[in-house]
This record gives sequence, C-alpha cells and structure tokens, in this order.
Amino acid sequence: MRAPGGRGQDGPLDDSAQERGMSTVSVKEIAIDGRPASVHVGGQGEPLLLVHGAWGGASMHWAPVWERLAERFQVIAPDLPGIGRTDAPGLGALDAYARWLERLLDELAVSSAWCVGNSFGVSVVSSFATLFAARCRGLVFVNGVPIPPLPRLVGWLGARPLPRRMLRALMRKQTYNPRVLSRAYADPGRAPAALREVLESANPPQLEAVLDAAIQGGSRAPLSLNPLLVWGEADQLLGNSADDAKKLHASLPGSQLTFIPATGHMPQVENPEAFVDAVSRFIEARATAARPRGFGGQASPGA
Repeated sequence: MRAPGGRGQDGPLDDSAQERGMSTVSVKEIAIDGRPASVHVGGQGEPLLLVHGAWGGASMHWAPVWERLAERFQVIAPDLPGIGRTDAPGLGALDAYARWLERLLDELAVSSAWCVGNSFGVSVVSSFATLFAARCRGLVFVNGVPIPPLPRLVGWLGARPLPRRMLRALMRKQTYNPRVLSRAYADPGRAPAALREVLESANPPQLEAVLDAAIQGGSRAPLSLNPLLVWGEADQLLGNSADDAKKLHASLPGSQLTFIPATGHMPQVENPEAFVDAVSRFIEARATAARPRGFGGQASPGA
C-alpha cells in the first residue's frame, strides 16, 4: 500500500498549527525515578506515545506532525535520557528504556497508549510492548526494525575497551556521519538543522547511549499486536530499505505495510500529511473494531 506524495515542513510547527497561530503541544517537566525528564504533551483522545530515534529528541522527529496528531489524539512525546535529553545519562539496555516509558505513563496517569517508534524508537516501543503488553494498545513502526536479542558475547565484547572502540567507530560511520543524509532522505535539503548539527559533530552526545542499547539488544514485540509499518520508500540506510520493510512485513503475520513515496528514514518530516493520515486511519480502524458491538453489528455509541 502507498500513501499519497507531498512535501513536508522543516519548521518547529506543522502547517495546521501555523494556520491557527497557536501551539497545542507543549513541553512538560516531570521527574522519573528522582531524575528530571521532559515530555511534549497536548491534545485529547486516544493516547499516542511517540518515541524518537537515535539522532535527537522528540522535537526533531515529531514537531512536523504532533500538532496535527493532537487534533485527534492525546500526544505524548518524551525526550529519551541520553538521546533526546543529553544532559541526562543514558539508561543502557532497551528494556531499561521500556521501563522508563512505563514510569512516564504512570506520571501522566495514562493507563495505556498506542506506541509509535521511528528508527531506534522502534526497538524501544517493541521492548515496551513485550514487557508491558497490557499498556500497549497497538504498535506503529516507522522505518525501523526491532533490535533482536543478542548473544551475551556481544554484550561482553561491548564492555571491553578495544572492541567497544571498534563498534563505536562503526556506528559513527554508519549512523552519525553527514554523508548518511543522502541515503536517509529523498531530499536531503529537508533534513532539520538540528539533525545536521548532530551528524556534523565530532562527538555526538547521543552515540554512547545508543551504542549501549544496541549492544545489549532487546526483544521483539508479541506477534499478536499486528503492527502498522509506515515506511519512507526512498530510505537507503543499511537495513531500512523498502525491501527490508517487505521482509519485516512478511515476518509479522497480520501486520500492515504502508509506503510513503518520495520520503526516506523520517517520512513524518518529509511528508507530514501522508504520515498523519496513515497513522490516524490505522488507529481509528483498530479502536473502532475493539469497541463493544451493539445491536445490528454497530459499535455502541457510548463505547
């Protein structure tokens, strides 16, 4: 399935918010396990947890779409420690990030949420769904494949100075390098300025936290959740091509795959309209199907 084409925005707010001259989503400072945490919240409706990738925080990944999403959902977009919020230490394993998300929802008094992850965020929401299935209403994977459980030897090697330096150099070359933009974006000119700064940095602050999580691996989400895969069709990053998306789709019975043409690794940035439409249709269809049925097969209006 393919979503319609179009051009995205690079600014801090999406078009709908700019037209209204206001912002619905705002940052909220809270404490999780006694440490400061930042989360962008706004809107009403089905709770929607947006988990960013390895390049930066919530604003870099979700600002182009969160105002539109907040018109239909309760948006919850945290800055992951060590990655989105680099003044905080990383948490290490993916499972630790999943537990952090659970405590975040507790702090916000949200019992469960639809979980959307982009790139590295896919591994985080996958681990969250595995550990806390009752708190995940459904999954959306955006240009990312969950990092599988890795042999203990990988973790052991990652803790040794020389192998870790080698792994760090490899991640620096493949993930934190200005040259990746030509493979990650259909039009590199659409890349946010904040992303360019990270990739051009000699020592990206996110790298160590992401490396720790990648070394320790994680668990694939339960197959019963039947995720939606939203994929920027022009993504050429290693392991994230359109062919890789098709392979992931085939490995997850019941999943849905929607390609967004002329977009790459962050389709929500390059084509916000198509992204919001794909996610909204998926959630609204699933939510409607889950409501109690009334007489005549119609969903009960008060559900």
